[in-house]
Formats: sequence, C-alpha cells, structure tokens
Amino acid sequence: MKVVSLFAGCGGLDLGLVKAGHKIVLATDFDKDCKVTYDNNFDHKLLLKDVKELKGEELPNYDILTGGFPCQGFSVANQYRDVKDERNELYLQIVRLLNETNPKYFLAENVPGILSLGKGEVVNQIMKEFSEIGVDEGKLGYEVHKYKLNAADYGVPQGRKRVIFLGISKEIDKSKRRELFDNFPPPKTNSDKIGDKLPHQKTLKETISDLPDPDSIEASKVKNHYGTKHKVKINGYMGNRKLSWNKPGPTMVGRGGGTGGPVIAVHPNCERRFTVRETARIQSFPDNFEFFGSTSSQFRQIGNAVAVDFAYHLGKILKDFEDGRLSVKVENQLAFNFK
Repeated sequence: MKVVSLFAGCGGLDLGLVKAGHKIVLATDFDKDCKVTYDNNFDHKLLLKDVKELKGEELPNYDILTGGFPCQGFSVANQYRDVKDERNELYLQIVRLLNETNPKYFLAENVPGILSLGKGEVVNQIMKEFSEIGVDEGKLGYEVHKYKLNAADYGVPQGRKRVIFLGISKEIDKSKRRELFDNFPPPKTNSDKIGDKLPHQKTLKETISDLPDPDSIEASKVKNHYGTKHKVKINGYMGNRKLSWNKPGPTMVGRGGGTGGPVIAVHPNCERRFTVRETARIQSFPDNFEFFGSTSSQFRQIGNAVAVDFAYHLGKILKDFEDGRLSVKVENQLAFNFK
C-alpha cells in the first residue's frame, strides 16, 4: 500500500511497514533531530512540518494514513494526564486529514492509558470521531476497531503494550472489510504462556548480551553504543528497577513525568544504564540504523518510536490483505451469509 505517515518521528513504524512491503509516499514530523535521523536511514526524506499546518491537498495519492500520534498526555507514566491536555487533541489532526483526503484505510497507535482516560470517555469520543469521518460530506464513514496488543508477543524484547485503531472506509465492500478484520490483529509469534506452544518472548540476554562494554575500544565500532552517566539507584520505581537477563525489558519511554528528559532503564548488571544502541535493539531497530542529535534526543526518539518488529507484523497483515492472501474465517462467513 501507499502510506502517508504522520508523526513519523525517527521512523520505527515506517521502517516496519517498508520491511513488510509497503511504500511511504509521505512522512511528516516537526522534530528537527528526527528529520536528521530519518533522512539518514531512508531512501526518501521526511517533511519537516507541523501537522496543524499540513493540508490535505498536499498529500499525494495514497491508500493508508498512519500515525502514532503523540501520547504523552494519555500515558499512565504521566501522572499529570488530563482530558484537556492539548497534546490529546492532536488525534483531531488525523481526523481532519482523513476528512480532507478520504483514504481507504487508516492505522493509528497510542498507549493503553488512552483507554482509561476520562473513565473511558476519551477513547469513546475518538472512536466516534474516527467512524464518522466523511459522513457530513455524504460519505459512508469508516468501520473502526481497536485492539490492545503487546509488542513482546511479536518478537520485540520488551513488554510494550499499545492500542491500535484500524479503520476501513465503508465505501469498501463489507465482505472485504470482514476479511481484514477477521485476520487482525496479526497472530502472535511469541508468548510467555507455555500452553500457547509458541517461542518464548525474547529476552534481554538474547537481545543485547553480545554487545561490548560501552567503555571498551570495541564499543566504538558499534553505532550509538554510548549512554548516560546518570546514577543508578535501584528503588523499584520506573527507570530504577532491577531487570532480569531472562525476561523481556520494560517499556522504553521517551519522557518521564511530563516535564523531564527520557527515562533510561538500568542495565541488568545494575552498574550502569542502557546505551542508545541497547535501547534501540530493545525497540528492534537494526544495528545499521543510526540516530542523530544529542544523546538525550536519541533516547527520546527511540522511546517515542513504534517498535520496528511490531510494526512489521501489523504491516505484514495489511500486505497479505492487499495481495489477496487472507480469507474470511468460516464461522464469520456463515454469519455474514445468514445476515
């Protein structure tokens, strides 16, 4: 599919979609460091522009609008989260651009905190806004489903839960909509439950134990393998917890309690914090993906990104659908025919 990517950041979602076979026809963000990182890792360039200034007429012909819209106002990590937080209104820019361009599909991503904000009123309003896109102009609107998924179930070495909104234009035949929704979300590839008979969730040991010590000569040969001297203090709070080599890492975050810099978790050896490269691996970025900007900015870019392998599996289902490799589940087909 041809993709327009809003809030693209450093490109985690876009990289996963490209790996799955999709084409990014436009990517936008307003962060200058993200643009440098993005432009150095993709064949196409990121448009440096505030989404509020982006007009539908500027978007090229495309199939799906994607956006991991800014979520700091929704995150449970932000103890000051509030329904009226102006950052919570940026999803309306997705709604506006969908209204102006009416693509076949959209895929939006956010944190689980969005489900409980305002006692569920916020997500209900978002679903309503998404489903009624285009109705005022005489169109049929969108069928929208939401899913709470864990990136660790898709090969990402990190317990990272996210809410995914998938919308399909009702201009598309109902049977085709059923085909995609019947196969979404993608089947899990990893699990922490023995009964699932799947490979175990990836651990920190599998992911980063081969990297040299960041203070060694060998470390200079690894891109972005440096970190922070911020003191380690194990106290059980976020960013200061003792981690196990034999489990996935915690959620990599871009910011702290709404005002501070990025929270950098403690390495399992409890002697230092993760480096930029270790954090990138935990977000499933490949080692040839280089980050730019200050060290703090690099951590922020990675923490705010969609985990690459998670994005790949979302994109793979969409690609299989586009190529006609999916089918409606038998029980749902019977129900559909009955109706």
